[in-house]
Amino acid sequence: MAEQSSRKRPVATTRQEIAELHAFKHWPARKLWPLIIATVALAVAAAELPPEYWPWYLVIWPALGTLLFLFVIAFHDASHDRLHPVRGMNELFGHTIGTFSLVPLDVYRHAHARHHAYLSTPQDPELWPFNVPGTPRALRVLAAACEIVLGMLYSPFLFLRSVLQGDLVPGERRLIIRGYLLCAVVWGTILAVTYEDDLWWLLVATLIVPMAISGVLQTLNKYTQHLGLHGHTVLGLTRTVVDEHEAAEVVSSAMFYNDYHGTHHRYAKIPYYNLPAATPYTLAGADEFCPVYPNLAYAFFAMLPYLADPKAGPQWLDEECAHSAMAEPTSTAQPVPAHV
Repeated sequence: MAEQSSRKRPVATTRQEIAELHAFKHWPARKLWPLIIATVALAVAAAELPPEYWPWYLVIWPALGTLLFLFVIAFHDASHDRLHPVRGMNELFGHTIGTFSLVPLDVYRHAHARHHAYLSTPQDPELWPFNVPGTPRALRVLAAACEIVLGMLYSPFLFLRSVLQGDLVPGERRLIIRGYLLCAVVWGTILAVTYEDDLWWLLVATLIVPMAISGVLQTLNKYTQHLGLHGHTVLGLTRTVVDEHEAAEVVSSAMFYNDYHGTHHRYAKIPYYNLPAATPYTLAGADEFCPVYPNLAYAFFAMLPYLADPKAGPQWLDEECAHSAMAEPTSTAQPVPAHV
């Protein structure tokens, strides 16, 4: 592999090297255990915080919500079987996060596979209703607002909609039903214990508020990746961030390199830690303009104006062209007679 000069990171330059990047080489324990420990510590702090120190919640809740957001990104990698090289550990993590987030792992896999296969087209369940031409602007703006503010509830609805409208094979249906039953048992137990022991504030302080913050972050992350793009390939429909600063490496690594999102859509089975190495080769082979940004802030602010009229996918451009053609007045000009 060649060496990327700015960070001295080896990068792939051939298809063979891209193929080699699909292999697992690292275990995620060094990344997951610090996240787990920090999450437990902050949850305990939120649970034990004396009332007179309530301003500390303004520090604890955003930090805890950010950690839960990182777990959701790791859950995404688990759905691709690319979080942990031991499948049992990969499934255990995925089912745990999926159960608490009310999106069973097999439900997420069903919807996310179609997100990859039909990115930003009307068949993409994760970007509904922004990918359906003809959807009123007011409805799309309302959907975006609800998903941002109430992501912890809207996302489960979005994924439930995907399986209710999707074609499920019998084996897949059984797994999905089991996943929802597990959600019902776990959350039923949590709510029953909370009600019996009057622990509502504990539930709100340690779980509900952080989950709400995590939902906001996850929604904005999804919108930053895809909203407002109308390309015809996965690279043209996805914002990719390539930040060469050393401090950005910490953020990107914590996010499981999810900011290299175009590369992930091009090579979904490459483990997260190999996405940076695959990115130069991926972008070099692009068939159209690729929206690549120098940092997450640039990508976010590039997306932001599209919240006023949220759309995704090339079908919107096709519809606009069709409307323009229909609106053009028929020419009444007479042919100029030839001079004799």
